[in-house]
Amino acid sequence: MKEIQIELDILQNPTLNPQWEEQDIQPANISSGSTPLHQPDLSVWAATGLDIALNSVERVKGSLLRSAELFREEDSARANRFFAQCIEGLQRFMEAVTRTKTALNLDFSKVGTESGTLAETEKSLLFILKGMFQNQERKEYEEIADKIEYELITNLSTWTSSLKILRATLVGGN
Repeated sequence: MKEIQIELDILQNPTLNPQWEEQDIQPANISSGSTPLHQPDLSVWAATGLDIALNSVERVKGSLLRSAELFREEDSARANRFFAQCIEGLQRFMEAVTRTKTALNLDFSKVGTESGTLAETEKSLLFILKGMFQNQERKEYEEIADKIEYELITNLSTWTSSLKILRATLVGGN
């Protein structure tokens, strides 16, 4: 069977390789027409970015669970296809999170989660993915399924709960 290989150098692409430059979205550069965004507008824009991130991560979690099932059923070709789609979804998720983080000048090391900080959660996500890619290279599909079910989904759930709280804070609890 032809295996799908995902090539991702996490050390060179620490935020899953978003396709934009940070300087393009600094708060001073974000504008609506020729008028810079005011803080309430920026909060609404950031809340929308968080909504995009939350929707992306929820879709990815479902696909990841299906991917884990396929890895366990030893349908590695389909599992790898699902897994590749999940990585694309995680890229969109991280892009939305990173843009919002940059726009608001958030320091993830100061944003708490139930188990630490978002900076630690982000670092953990990258560590989990690196391990999964190594398992994929070695064709250790049961290990990938375990990492999905016991590590990655837990990490993404931490993101979800923390981003929901952050979003509520941005829009005044709505």
